[in-house]
Amino acid sequence: MSAENNKQKIKAIKKLIADYCDANLHKMYKAYILNLWLAASRNKSLNMSKGKNEIWAASLIHAIARLNFLSDHKNPDEHHVTLDALCDYFQTKKSTIGNKATLIIKNCNIRTGQPEYCRSDITDMTTFYKTQDGLIIDKNTARKMFGKEIVVETASEEESAEIERFMAERKRLEEEKLQQKKERRLEINRMIAEKKKAKKIEWDKKQLRLFDI
Repeated sequence: MSAENNKQKIKAIKKLIADYCDANLHKMYKAYILNLWLAASRNKSLNMSKGKNEIWAASLIHAIARLNFLSDHKNPDEHHVTLDALCDYFQTKKSTIGNKATLIIKNCNIRTGQPEYCRSDITDMTTFYKTQDGLIIDKNTARKMFGKEIVVETASEEESAEIERFMAERKRLEEEKLQQKKERRLEINRMIAEKKKAKKIEWDKKQLRLFDI
């Protein structure tokens, strides 16, 4: 394919993306997808000159949808992009789009939370600050603790592993605390039930004594 034809093909993919986004998504997500379109078009290992335009468009949209959890109907902006609906729109196969979206994310070296591709709340959840005591906290928590914006960086792979261990331990402790509360509540309920039962037995005895008189 000539350079001019390749340029026209990439523009055609952009138009497919723009048309879909204008009809289905907030302009914020459109900007993220076009950022990815630009990065992918410059990535020689992806070679967007090959393959159907619809597959490229759907894959780029799905990649951003995946990074922003848009298949989750609880996402804050109420914009949803399921793979089924996306493939119906572009008349493509789910396996093809899923695989190519993964390839795009991998080759463009994208991580969840990168601000040029993700909502700010996701970026904040995946951006961490390490205190002098070694405590690792996410950006939202850090902001609440310090009452101001602080300079933070997205965690590296090694830091991410440490963060995952920390978060897992925190989750374990929270679950343990919750279980203790449940057990305490069960014990209180048991004691209340026993007291009620004892009162009923005493009441029944009094009633029997009345009949004996």
